Amino acid sequence: MFACQPELTVYYDGLCPVCSREVASYQRLKLASHIAWLDLAGSAEVLAAEPFTLEQALQLLHVKDAEGKLHVGLAAHMLLWAHLPGFKWLSALLRKSSLLQSICNQAYLFFTRHRPGLKLRRLAGPKSTVQPPCPTMGAT
Repeated sequence: MFACQPELTVYYDGLCPVCSREVASYQRLKLASHIAWLDLAGSAEVLAAEPFTLEQALQLLHVKDAEGKLHVGLAAHMLLWAHLPGFKWLSALLRKSSLLQSICNQAYLFFTRHRPGLKLRRLAGPKSTVQPPCPTMGAT
């Protein structure tokens, strides 16, 4: 259990080099954030209480907000960007344009079908890491 309630919980594929670099860049933007970063690389154990499977989580980004609502795909990215300095403008821009959202969603879906992590996953052994959402995380 987390010592503090995260604003967001981000489920990402640590075996995907692009995904890992993207998450690392986000983590540097908001060092003292209340975002839980859950690396799903090779293990479904962090999803035990979730209503989605590892396979579903690896297909598209999944982000859960503080109220427990799940956001998937481009909607998950837009929510994450809305919480990160330097990306709020992008989230706002996409929310204003359904045409731009549609174009970005199609590009995102194309990427997710061809991303490097899917091939690496078959070759790698199990791995699971959970990065705490806040510096004072501990068991309660």
